[in-house]
Amino acid sequence: MVRMTNTYIANGDSEPDDIVADTPNGVYVAHLGGGQVNTATGDFVFGMTEAYLIEDGRLTAPIRDGNLIGNGPEVLMLIDALGNDFAMGSPGTCGKDGQGVPVGDGTPTLRVQRLTVGGTAA
Repeated sequence: MVRMTNTYIANGDSEPDDIVADTPNGVYVAHLGGGQVNTATGDFVFGMTEAYLIEDGRLTAPIRDGNLIGNGPEVLMLIDALGNDFAMGSPGTCGKDGQGVPVGDGTPTLRVQRLTVGGTAA
């Protein structure tokens, strides 16, 4: 059965605050929640448990009940900025067919050029 494994993205050279300041409009995702991936295509959807709008290079309004939707290999090619603040994420579990396997992840602040964001208007 295909499963998630431990996933890490190495540090870059940018200051995280500079990445936000250099982003005219976007979404800053502080924490992701559960999600799922089609392992045959790489298509994914993940919930955002804490996220904010970026407007004119500043974090502004919180986003409620949002999702990130995309394709893993494509998104990796669209990363255009990497922060110098690598940190490990909280331990998680990849659940499938009633099984749970422990997994880990770590990443610095990063910016993706484009990604589909969906959610609930508040």
